[in-house]
Amino acid sequence: MSWFQRLLLVTIVATFVLVVIGGTVRATGSGLGCPDWPTCHGRFIPENNKQTLIEYSHRTAAFVVGVLFLGVTFFTFKTERKRPLVFWLAFTAGVLLLVQIILGGVTVKKELPSSIVATHLGTAMSFIGVMIVTATISLMRSRGVTAIRSSIDTAFTRMAMLGAGLSFATLVVGSYISNTDAALACDGWPLCNGSVLPSGGHAVALHFLHRLLAGALGIVLLALLYLAFDERRRQPLLVALAVLAGVAYIAQALLGAANLWTDLAAGVIVAHLSVASLIWCVTVLIGALSFYLPGDDTGGRAVDERVTKKKEATQWAR
Repeated sequence: MSWFQRLLLVTIVATFVLVVIGGTVRATGSGLGCPDWPTCHGRFIPENNKQTLIEYSHRTAAFVVGVLFLGVTFFTFKTERKRPLVFWLAFTAGVLLLVQIILGGVTVKKELPSSIVATHLGTAMSFIGVMIVTATISLMRSRGVTAIRSSIDTAFTRMAMLGAGLSFATLVVGSYISNTDAALACDGWPLCNGSVLPSGGHAVALHFLHRLLAGALGIVLLALLYLAFDERRRQPLLVALAVLAGVAYIAQALLGAANLWTDLAAGVIVAHLSVASLIWCVTVLIGALSFYLPGDDTGGRAVDERVTKKKEATQWAR
């Protein structure tokens, strides 16, 4: 494994930790523990205050991610310039990280508006998603595994990509409503205010949209699990990842209900965000790997094509 790949993997893990800490900041109401930026209460070493230290830990983790990505950038230009796809994916991740840093400052300056908070999380998820795809491509190429273009035509790959899209949308909408009165707009689960199709104002509609997205995601992950055992049964890694996504979704649904049962307890909020982020990472990884680990049908077609070409070449030689 090259230094480029090692730093990619470490940066992915560090970014995930950063997201979890960010969820802790939000859940504990510590978003303005440092009311200014880039300093904290006018100093680079903050005062000993609980909310201040929580927010400062988030900034420290962001700094660590930034330093790690500088290493990724160095090796991108040193070793990956002859690999255009990997190079430009890494470059895109750098742009997203820069946007993320700017949004972090705007979030504090504007005193935590819901739209900016949701955009901040969405950018972080985009960054980690691009990093996962970059690492997957780089690792597969280093092992001599080539992507199969026809994989995009398989139901498994399309379902994985749909699952990633729904996971992202559910995350962003959930982040938006967490800072509004929509967070507790539905007083029950699985029903919303005692109704399957609730009526109400904007807050209820937003909360119900989040539930609809989460429900659609559950259906897609169930279909993905079925296809994993059908199309990809000879690929243990993809099957295991599909199972992991399904188990994580069940935990996520229960944590979503626990948010209501506990009246948005901080620990439950952090766990809810963490598992949601895990589902996003797993679905992105499944989608990326599906291009490199063909199923039975794809593999069969590839073999048939090679046999046909050999026969045609033999006949031509004769």
